[in-house]
Amino acid sequence: MTTTFLAALLVQCVMVTLLRHRLGRRWLRRPVTMLVLASVIELGVGPALLAVPAIAKNNIDSLGIKPGFIDSADLIMSLSMLALTLAYLFTRPERTVTTERPADRIIVAKALDWRLLVVACIPLTLLTAAGRGYNDGASDGPSTSLATSLVTTFFVVVIVVAAAAFLMRHGTRWFLLVLIIQSVVLGLAGERTPVLIDAAALIVMLLFAGLRVPVLQLAATAVLSVLIVLSISGVRVQQSRNLYYQDSGVSSRMSALANGLSTAGGPQGSTDTPGLVTQFAIRISSVDFGGAILQSVSEGQPRLSPAYVPESLLLAVPSFIWPTKLNREVALDPALSQVNTFGLQDINLIPGLPGLYMGFLAPLWLVALFALLGAIFGWFERWLLRECTPARIVLLGGAVTAALGLEAGLPVMLVQMRSASALALLVYVVGVVRGRARSASLWYSPTIPDHAAMPQATVQFPEI
Repeated sequence: MTTTFLAALLVQCVMVTLLRHRLGRRWLRRPVTMLVLASVIELGVGPALLAVPAIAKNNIDSLGIKPGFIDSADLIMSLSMLALTLAYLFTRPERTVTTERPADRIIVAKALDWRLLVVACIPLTLLTAAGRGYNDGASDGPSTSLATSLVTTFFVVVIVVAAAAFLMRHGTRWFLLVLIIQSVVLGLAGERTPVLIDAAALIVMLLFAGLRVPVLQLAATAVLSVLIVLSISGVRVQQSRNLYYQDSGVSSRMSALANGLSTAGGPQGSTDTPGLVTQFAIRISSVDFGGAILQSVSEGQPRLSPAYVPESLLLAVPSFIWPTKLNREVALDPALSQVNTFGLQDINLIPGLPGLYMGFLAPLWLVALFALLGAIFGWFERWLLRECTPARIVLLGGAVTAALGLEAGLPVMLVQMRSASALALLVYVVGVVRGRARSASLWYSPTIPDHAAMPQATVQFPEI
């Protein structure tokens, strides 16, 4: 380990210590805390594992990149996240303390009708199993069908909201069963990350609503999530990703998940295929992308215009509002633009949240940008956690899923929040309509007219 990498680890330790000290024992219930901890895994745990020679020799993401540039990128990205953390704490998030009232949870449970949400999950799951939904393997573009776009947008968030709504209505005694169903449904898509993200989001949503999840159930959650992830890895060893890119059906995918666990611990198909630990280390590390950019810049390649940074956020604009966006998605993709400009390997490198803009902004401007993001995230979180309402529960689930999906960068995180915002808006509108209908029914309820009132009985006392 180099001095630069050790400095990056020190910066990450400072971030975590500051969060824990300022936010107290409930610090893990906040989306920004999840964001910072996820960044520590990508910038600290992943690179530390890759420092092991037996693992590093299989890291194809770092081919052609000098280790010094990778460590420098790690330090710059860590400093950016430190700036985000400091700006977030400057908004005084600890002042927001949600009062847990049972009446609020009852209102949320009634507003989030779990039966309707489960019905909405059925077509999302069937389309995914048919290869026309989430993770269908098709590239985004004008040819993407409406069904595929809807499933990709709402699959993850609707499932976790449905699970939370059921548990808020029937209690946490059903937690493990609901988590198993949620994990299996997400596992049918063939992606490992959503299984872990939705499990964490579900726990945070329940805690925000005042429901306590026993420690043993939390431990079982961790074990179950790991088993599902290993099963998906085993399926990929057996059949690569082809099973998830075709109309294989629900039964075939569930059978593959059942058989995948035995394959995950065995040989990885060939001697050239790295083991699960190596794959895990490579997939959670997001420093190679930034290291390759720093190396290219040092060789004379100028950075791209900073104007592309705000322009990349236009990816979150819905297609029905901006129909021509589909023709410009490749140009609006900052990761792909940097791959083409700086000559990076086109092997699905993970840019990470701060690393996505390494090719647009100098280190000092990158730190300034993340300080601004930290302030924005802090004020948003203070508003979000101020009270427990149905719409804010949905937004909280979306915020946690977006925070834990930071490996894809800010534009994709905004797309995830867009999905949660649309669902939260729908929940809010339905609640307003129901409230007005209830008020109208009370307004027009029959009343007894004054002239039909019962005569009052009078008592006459005898004269003395």
